[in-house]
Amino acid sequence: MESLIRPSLPGDAGAMCMLDAASSAWPWRESQFVHCCAGGDDQRERALLLELDGHLQGFVVFAREFDDGSIYNIVVGVEGRRQGFGLRLLTAAVEALVDTGARRCVLEVRKSNKPARNLYEQLGFHVDGMRRNYYPTPEGREDAILMSLDL
Repeated sequence: MESLIRPSLPGDAGAMCMLDAASSAWPWRESQFVHCCAGGDDQRERALLLELDGHLQGFVVFAREFDDGSIYNIVVGVEGRRQGFGLRLLTAAVEALVDTGARRCVLEVRKSNKPARNLYEQLGFHVDGMRRNYYPTPEGREDAILMSLDL
């Protein structure tokens, strides 16, 4: 099986939305993916997709803002988990941000999402703080852990 990481294209928003809906308790709307799939060199938000034999397995959405890069969303489909796809996507996004001259990469993650937090720590991200009651949950709200990586 051959895997490929590639930049998103305008036609990818629907597939990204479907994968997110099947993988996340709080998925994005398709319109949110349209922006990162628009293409063009002046595009602020971008996405990288990981495909296995032509089938979407995961993606990462990120942006460059001033000197910082931000990871907005990273999703790996249920069938593709525990195969290193998240690490490959996150590494590719960080490398793309380095190529733009970003000095730091920031993100936020649900406090309860220990697998994601472990992934970020594996790449060298460290905890900077917390946003209380940031994410919705079925029971109310959940804290976000703020993390960053110096590039």
